[in-house]
Amino acid sequence: MTEATIFVAVIGGLFVLRVIAATVVFLALLPQGDRCLDCDAPTVRVASRLHDHWLPWFRKSWCLRCGWVGLLRRGPLTTDVDPVTYEPMAKSRSQAGQFPERSKKSSK
Repeated sequence: MTEATIFVAVIGGLFVLRVIAATVVFLALLPQGDRCLDCDAPTVRVASRLHDHWLPWFRKSWCLRCGWVGLLRRGPLTTDVDPVTYEPMAKSRSQAGQFPERSKKSSK
């Protein structure tokens, strides 16, 4: 092998190792789940052929509240949040105009 070939192989190998190391570090830094990094609201998944094929452990997301777009790690999804106000939904359901059962006073 000539010196030029060895130089290109070493520099090319260092470049590939740098890309792999950066991907591993970014994977460790990104939070897991579907919460926005700016406002902590649930995000919507955005389909992307590039990310879904080449980086399947990432999830491209978009926040409806603040407009943030970015990558998150795949993880548990938020299911008990009102999609309009992003506030936690009530655990007990009540009739319209009535108080929940647990807040009514006894009639003794």
